[in-house]
Amino acid sequence: MSIINEELIEIDVNLNTKDEVITHFADILDTQKRLCNKDLFIRDVYKREEEMSTSMGLGVAIPHTQSISVKDSSLVFIKLKNPIDWNTDKNVQLIFGIAVPKGEKQNKHLRILSGLARKLMNDDFKNQLTHVQDKEDCLKILKAIE
Repeated sequence: MSIINEELIEIDVNLNTKDEVITHFADILDTQKRLCNKDLFIRDVYKREEEMSTSMGLGVAIPHTQSISVKDSSLVFIKLKNPIDWNTDKNVQLIFGIAVPKGEKQNKHLRILSGLARKLMNDDFKNQLTHVQDKEDCLKILKAIE
């Protein structure tokens, strides 16, 4: 199973807070049957947020967790209609949610994060995602991370 597909991508979503985004991240995974316990997953995402903010600056946040509630490794992409506050970052619009099953090789989690971080250093990649209008085009851009 691919970590990303069109069902894990949402564009121009109208969410107004970090809490709404995290809940929506969980809802997407739950709808796609990639979670066995949505509430536990949300708790695990918040536990990770308490360790250190997942805001990366420059309008990007990467909420992520390894959790026993995750069935399949997944990358969720949410492009918000309007930027929101994410802790100290006041302008987050691109959200990359990473969910990995607890116990899965640690390197899978790190491989996804490092691949994403490398791509985000490329202004063209970030610019393409900021302006993308449909899921199919977005998926083509994001496939470079896998």
